[in-house]
Amino acid sequence: MPELSLSRREINRLLKRALSGDIAPIVDLKASTPGFHWATLKYETTGDTILHCAARLGHIDTINYLLSFRPSSVDCKNNDDKTPLHEAAQFSQAEVVRLLLANGAQVNALKRADWTPLMLACTKSDPETVKLLVEGGALINYSNKDGWSCLHLAARQGEGEIFRFLIGQGGDHAVRTRNGRSVLHVAALHGNAEIVRVLVELGVDVDVKDNCGNTPLHEAVLGRHVDVCRLLIESGADVRCTNNVDFNLLHLASSEGYNDLVEIVVKELGFDVNAANANGLTALHCAARKGQKDTYQVLVQLGGDPEIKDKFGRIASAYHDSRN
Repeated sequence: MPELSLSRREINRLLKRALSGDIAPIVDLKASTPGFHWATLKYETTGDTILHCAARLGHIDTINYLLSFRPSSVDCKNNDDKTPLHEAAQFSQAEVVRLLLANGAQVNALKRADWTPLMLACTKSDPETVKLLVEGGALINYSNKDGWSCLHLAARQGEGEIFRFLIGQGGDHAVRTRNGRSVLHVAALHGNAEIVRVLVELGVDVDVKDNCGNTPLHEAVLGRHVDVCRLLIESGADVRCTNNVDFNLLHLASSEGYNDLVEIVVKELGFDVNAANANGLTALHCAARKGQKDTYQVLVQLGGDPEIKDKFGRIASAYHDSRN
């Protein structure tokens, strides 16, 4: 690939003009420079070529022109190993995705951290782009180095149409990340009730534990989503389940300062407000340790005993004092 005798400022100026829709300078360079390759025009810090930027912005005419004389570079990579197809997928440019695939773009190309274009598309709310990639041969059940799959990402985003489409195309709803998090864990943490409902209807284990011993119900508490908590409880989730540090729902809700749920757990589910974990920590201790002063008062009003000592001999208020 021949080097252009252009300064960094001149290259940036060319890129700026091209990305505003003015590709005349690029046409002139092609005419005046034998063997000119547009991939030599890229931003130094990101490595984005003009094709990456055009794909991100949806400039169809620019893309058509570039690929008309250098189609073999459709999968050029930037400093993050992203291809133009990654960019188009991430920025919901469905027509660009269609065009790049028609020009032979690798649908399962990997960027750093092992993300495919389809995975990036699943972080958005654009069903058309997702469907185009799947139709183009994208791997639905591929997992990256951390064990995240497209279903995990769609569950986090909460786009029901995309999630149901992936399931209908054979998406594996039982897949787990490296830290043991199921698709249901992710949907619960992010409060995506529609996704939770789909998974429950599919018969997934609502009490599945991750590597920390948290169930999806625990995750819904940590995410402060009372509607998802109720949905999981109605679906048979074990409300008495504890995690690896022997925290139950009340311990977690108190630690998070989630007062509405604290009251629900005590009043509706009948939890003992003074129940202690293996280390003698009550909900009051948990609230105090995290500086949740309002929650501390709510627990006292619900019958929490501030004189109970944990296994270290400390009453709950001692944790308040240690934070000051």
